[in-house]
Amino acid sequence: MVHDSKTRNYKANESALNLFNLKQHSDLNENHFGHIKLTSPLSKKTLLLQNLFDVYLIPNVQNKVVLEVDQTAFLLNIKFANITETVSMITFEIEKQKVDEQYNFDVVISNISADLIDIQNDDVDKHINYALKAIGTVCHADRSYLFKFNDANTQMSNTHEWVNKGIMPFKDSLQNVPKSELPYFFKLMNDTYLFKVNDVADLPASAGGEKKEFELQKIKSVMCIGLSYEKELVGFIGCDCVAVKREWTNLDLIRIKLVGEILTNAFKNINYKQKLELTQQQLITANQQLSELVNTDGLTNIANRRCFDQTIDDEIQRCVRYQQPISLLICDIDFFKKYNDSYGHQKGDEALKQVAETLQNLCKRPGDLAARYGGEEFALILPCTNTDNAYCFSILIQKEIAKLGIEHKYSEVSDMLTLSIGFYSLIPNTKTIAEDIIAKADAALYNAKETGRNKISESPPR
Repeated sequence: MVHDSKTRNYKANESALNLFNLKQHSDLNENHFGHIKLTSPLSKKTLLLQNLFDVYLIPNVQNKVVLEVDQTAFLLNIKFANITETVSMITFEIEKQKVDEQYNFDVVISNISADLIDIQNDDVDKHINYALKAIGTVCHADRSYLFKFNDANTQMSNTHEWVNKGIMPFKDSLQNVPKSELPYFFKLMNDTYLFKVNDVADLPASAGGEKKEFELQKIKSVMCIGLSYEKELVGFIGCDCVAVKREWTNLDLIRIKLVGEILTNAFKNINYKQKLELTQQQLITANQQLSELVNTDGLTNIANRRCFDQTIDDEIQRCVRYQQPISLLICDIDFFKKYNDSYGHQKGDEALKQVAETLQNLCKRPGDLAARYGGEEFALILPCTNTDNAYCFSILIQKEIAKLGIEHKYSEVSDMLTLSIGFYSLIPNTKTIAEDIIAKADAALYNAKETGRNKISESPPR
């Protein structure tokens, strides 16, 4: 066959026309090749005849390709040569008339097996369907399928199915079928992992349920192989003949067993990967929970001092990079010792929880942090917050605490529980350290308490 890349036309001699079942034309084009299927025997890739002239062949090197024309297959030796800059030629030599199906089956199954070794979950269905098509075709069956059992091992579902042209599929109707409906089938399957019937009409009277189901699906011959995992039957694969009966051969049995072993190993591999992924996810979750545990105050369920120390360093560095201000507020519950002594520690703990929750709810931006700083003290880190905004935030805190309405008759400044707040704001630089910011905010808090409590104090004072 000769191809002119300039005109995109082809010419073929009589032998090539006969081989490809083409009618004589003065100029052939790509539209004449629609019925021709070429397959690489190694990669399983389907090729177009015109592609042979473009990308597939190395000049002057003999290659092999499987040709399928009108359901007849040939193994071809092909050789490509450039004649001119635009004209090239391919010669075809039939190596085997009607390619040996065992060779094709071995190649296909070998490739499927290799693919399934490192299969990803998203690709499993595709490769299972490849395997079912291969076993169905080579066993001259009309239908091949995979069934899996539910976790309770009481029902079976048809998860994958291949059907020959013109054969009715039954996959959708064979879901969650009780195994108890096929006792004869499962007795043999449990005992021998094999169910082989050359003629459904010959089934014994004890197989009435099976015979009825097979006749409903117009099955004349059936063969199934059990799949096991950890010594337990978990499913089966099988082939049906609908058009004509088939005397199943030992070679058929060997082939379907081979496919069954490949799928079983694939499922084991997938199950192992899923367990590994689950274990990894559980480990990640456990580490996250541990991290939350070591960074969370046990009583108030907000950040603890450890988390505060880590966060303030990180936020200082972030504000340095972006030249943004940062503010630190330290709050102290006024006369909390008297509250504990008068109302009891249980009431004191409840008050701490309510204050902590209020502060946490006010920290709505990414980077904001409310932490229990120690005893009745709380600290709030507010990145990207200047002095004026920090002062307004402090006023908001006192208003929200007042809304709680926590009675404190033993306070010297109010009948309700109150907070004193000290804060410090700055635009940090590379020399800024957390200890200096904490010291200045703490000094401001001291000033708020010394000047009467239930106050807001800034460092340095306004």
